Amino acid sequence: VQCFLDGLLGYHNSVGENRQKQLLHAGGGLRRYYKDAGKHEHMDPSALTSSGDLSDDRLVQVQVRDKKIDTLNAFDKRPKMMNDLVKNVISMEGFQRVDSDAKGLADELSEFLPGLSGAPQAFGGTPSGINWIHANDHFVCRRAHGIPLSAFSDYEGTSDEDEVERLLESWATPVCSHLSWRFREWYACPKLVAAIAAPPFQEMLDQMIDVTSMGADERRPFVVYSAHDVTLLALLYAIGADFLVSGEDCGGRDMVEGTGGTHSHMVEGSISSNSTQHSMSSWRWWPDYSSAIAFELVRLNKGHEYGDTTHIIRVILNGRTLCLLPRLSTDDEGILKDQPPCSRQRFGAVSEGQSQMLSLSDFAQIISVLEQSSYASTNEDGGVYNGTKVGVEGG
Repeated sequence: VQCFLDGLLGYHNSVGENRQKQLLHAGGGLRRYYKDAGKHEHMDPSALTSSGDLSDDRLVQVQVRDKKIDTLNAFDKRPKMMNDLVKNVISMEGFQRVDSDAKGLADELSEFLPGLSGAPQAFGGTPSGINWIHANDHFVCRRAHGIPLSAFSDYEGTSDEDEVERLLESWATPVCSHLSWRFREWYACPKLVAAIAAPPFQEMLDQMIDVTSMGADERRPFVVYSAHDVTLLALLYAIGADFLVSGEDCGGRDMVEGTGGTHSHMVEGSISSNSTQHSMSSWRWWPDYSSAIAFELVRLNKGHEYGDTTHIIRVILNGRTLCLLPRLSTDDEGILKDQPPCSRQRFGAVSEGQSQMLSLSDFAQIISVLEQSSYASTNEDGGVYNGTKVGVEGG
């Protein structure tokens, strides 16, 4: 459990006068892909956590729920349903064509990251031929731990090392952009995003409603979930994070319609620090390590309530309060393409000193719309899928 909290398992190393084994958590699962453990010696010891650093009072108890009652991983809970939904998305002509355009980038990457070539692909594979989550993880992992992109490769320590490092660095943004585009296409499907987001949202809403009836001296719950980056991304699309659903299109729609450029010409997406400057925001964004989305239930002071609203919900991503443009009707677009943002209810944006915040009833309406969009099948719980594991790593 502590290994999970600190990062992916690193390696065992003999240290100290007694040469006792200590477990080191290096993050990134480097030994899984690179067996030359001797190359770990150049890593800064301060970046590693050893068992000697841990004490009983610092350990955190983690409950791993059975997948039958898990609300956060629809891919494991309902694999056949999720497999069918994703296959429907990737079979679309626009998806096939844009992903085919990324084949050149995939082939170049595979020359330097041979583990990408020939690796199993879920959902029957896509034209580009690689798993883009694995490709992007190479960059995200090393950025998070301050490790060179060419470290542990055959080029490390050679005369070509600097050039390979430069090449890999030049591909980091295009890889992230293409992965972001792929999942944007996934989460533009109402049934798919509903299948992932509706169950955890309903669980959160139930907990929040319980809190509103608690006495002043009762301890409020603090609930922490751990999930995949693609799950966090799905929750952001489902709640209507405006930088994802209404930010600058930056070629996404043009690419599908065949009138735009390619991902290789994109710059990295960002979240605007000013809710009015939408041109600075973009869906070309991917959660970094330790990214966290918080749903805070805030009780309004007496005299500040509006209507029957006594509590509001504040949604915070990595310390920044989000502006939201959620679907409040089944007629609303999940990702705004033809529907102007001004036609939608906006939450969290400050205008003339006032801000409309999300209420519990608003949150309930968002969930209701998601559930109305969800995949309706009498066999969705009982279906058996015997194909390749289709978990989120199948991106």
